Amino acid sequence: MAAGVPSPKHAAIPLDRSGSDVPRLVDGVQLLGEYQGSAYREPRFLAYRPDEQAVLLTPLLYDLLSRIDGRRDLTEIAELVSARHGEPVTADGVRYLIEEKLEPLGLAALHATIDKVPVADPLLSLAARGVLLPARLVRVIARIFAPLHLPPIVIAVLAALLTLDCWMFTSGHADGAIRQTVADPGYMLLTIGLMLVGTLFHEWGHASGCHYGGARPGAIGFGIYVVYPCFYTNVTDAYRLNRAGRLRTDLGGIYFNAVFIVGLGCGYLASGYAPLLAGAILVHGQIIQQLMPTLRMDGYYIVADLVGVPNLFALIGPIVQGLLPRGRRTHPRPQVNLRPFARRVVTAWVLLVIPFLAGGLTLMVLRAPTYIGIAWQATATRWAVIEQAFTHGHIATVLLYTFATTMLWLPWIGLGLLLARILKRATRAVTRRRGQVTEPATA
Repeated sequence: MAAGVPSPKHAAIPLDRSGSDVPRLVDGVQLLGEYQGSAYREPRFLAYRPDEQAVLLTPLLYDLLSRIDGRRDLTEIAELVSARHGEPVTADGVRYLIEEKLEPLGLAALHATIDKVPVADPLLSLAARGVLLPARLVRVIARIFAPLHLPPIVIAVLAALLTLDCWMFTSGHADGAIRQTVADPGYMLLTIGLMLVGTLFHEWGHASGCHYGGARPGAIGFGIYVVYPCFYTNVTDAYRLNRAGRLRTDLGGIYFNAVFIVGLGCGYLASGYAPLLAGAILVHGQIIQQLMPTLRMDGYYIVADLVGVPNLFALIGPIVQGLLPRGRRTHPRPQVNLRPFARRVVTAWVLLVIPFLAGGLTLMVLRAPTYIGIAWQATATRWAVIEQAFTHGHIATVLLYTFATTMLWLPWIGLGLLLARILKRATRAVTRRRGQVTEPATA
């Protein structure tokens, strides 16, 4: 996530305050430099926050932030910023920018600590998340697999994938492998295991692509995204890379899916073991799912980096405001500040994603009672199968049906968490609005 910051050029600045105060960066804040390939009309710079979020800053705010070292006071910082930008900036101006801009963003403060450091909480974020592999281990894995991103190896893998797919879908072996796998619980369990391994390998692709470009990947974790259980990789540091480096990181997961397919296909050719080919076929479905640009999957980040906007979801509100008739806008002039082509692309994305998300969520909520009833009946049926299989010692069947039952309920758990988040935000908004209405006027 990257947060935009409005230009402070026309802000009212309080006067007659001491310039001897010494501001400090919040612990864990890192400066990532210019966001390269930006679609904004003027340059944007990035700072990395302790909650693993990247914040988008104007040149003035970024330069000011870079001058804060815990030793310089406001007057010294003002002199340095003035010299850099060629315009006079006073100590009171620096104070204002820190207190009204940088401190609310959780980047810097004039006091020893910030009372409440902001934490990113987007509506469509991971729920029930946890860490699977720590950052130190992920970086070791990334170094090991980084050579797979060398251009000759990439070309060889893609050529092998094309050849394998042509054979797989024209020879009849794919249909036979699927039939054999579905008919055998042991084969099904192994195929599910291969899919889980393939999903984790997908994350290694993101991490190794990030490392290959010169950035440092973070931890790999798990959670529920909207209604889908998933893995994730923290590659926020890739924002410091140029557009090609960011796209390599974005595409690294799908590329590693291709590597995994080639490996499974070669294994099948060598052994004739049906679950290997069935797994290779199913990984194609993962690739198609990841290319969706409407949710925060690989396709979303690919579009964002191609356009040059790090956080497309943050622009939904301003874009929608700009499309409304002037009389119905809550803000007179929504500030987007994108170049014309980028604005057209982002507008098209917004017009695609709003009906997709609203329609999908509405359908799930309306049909939830029916679907949950079906899931409950299926759970009862599967539990009877599990008991019978356990009695007869069919461990593969027990594990398969237990996993299937768990996966059956995870989307509904995710939907419940999403609705709870929506309700919490709505309650907070109503409370805030009531507070504004009842607040007495002051002279």
